Amino acid sequence: MVRKRGIRKTRISEEQVKEMLRLHRQGMSISAIAQATGCHRQTVRAYLVERQADILADEVKKQVLVEELRNHFRELPDFAALGFKGHLDASVSESPGLAGPRVRTPGPISVAGSLGLPGSGSTLYESSEWSRMYLFPAKDTHLIQAIREHLRDSDLWLHWDAWRKEVVEYETPSRKLLEWVDARTEAERWQKIDPEHIDSVRWWLFGNILRKTSGAEYEKLETRGVEITTPGVRQVIARCLDGAKTKELYDWLMNTLDEAGKLPEWAALESASRQLMDKQPTLKDNILKIDSALDGIALMRAFPGRCHLCPV
Repeated sequence: MVRKRGIRKTRISEEQVKEMLRLHRQGMSISAIAQATGCHRQTVRAYLVERQADILADEVKKQVLVEELRNHFRELPDFAALGFKGHLDASVSESPGLAGPRVRTPGPISVAGSLGLPGSGSTLYESSEWSRMYLFPAKDTHLIQAIREHLRDSDLWLHWDAWRKEVVEYETPSRKLLEWVDARTEAERWQKIDPEHIDSVRWWLFGNILRKTSGAEYEKLETRGVEITTPGVRQVIARCLDGAKTKELYDWLMNTLDEAGKLPEWAALESASRQLMDKQPTLKDNILKIDSALDGIALMRAFPGRCHLCPV
């Protein structure tokens, strides 16, 4: 009786098998793979059949990665067109008598007013404008880095770095003052400050520092029962757990501002604010160039280079 013999695989290394799979993913024929790896065609075919599950898993993973890349490439131009511009779109001043944020007029960055300085208005508005320009959310920071890594040779970064260089002397002392305010307010959580209003107290103090160092006056406050509010619209800045301590909290806010005025960063911020006002033509020129470069990125749907966000 004649016994049928099956195909006996030649013993090869795991590295050779991985190379077969890699070449197979690239679309090479079995004959071409055999020639490239120095194996018989039947050996190559046998190992590819044996590793079908691995091949299928690789195909699924590849499709997932391709889709992730497509999403990433969609997100970058969208962010360039909207998010990135939003950070640099300088403020318009609030109308007299109004408090709180005012929606900026839609349009290109070229319509901007004060570039690098928060727009004038209520203290909470000014502090929110400062954070918009200098405290990017983690995701936005990653996307800016991704755009930079994909488009390293773009003129965008020359203009971006030039803008950053001009505003750094303003950002550095103001950021240090914000950190000082953070430490001061956190120490009073559950002491003088109702935790629900810890953020509004923090931003009100910092906003007043920005106002005063730029030549404006402190924003006045009123006490109403257990609450401390702004005049007019009466926006609640702080609330005491015990109504008898309202004046104590009010005095603490005023004393904190007085203490801030004695810090070396205060004088540095005053000087930097005056310098930034003098630099407005230069800053505007930089921002216009950034705006133009971002318009170009917004039209792109694929990017050269690689970045830490890319899944491959």
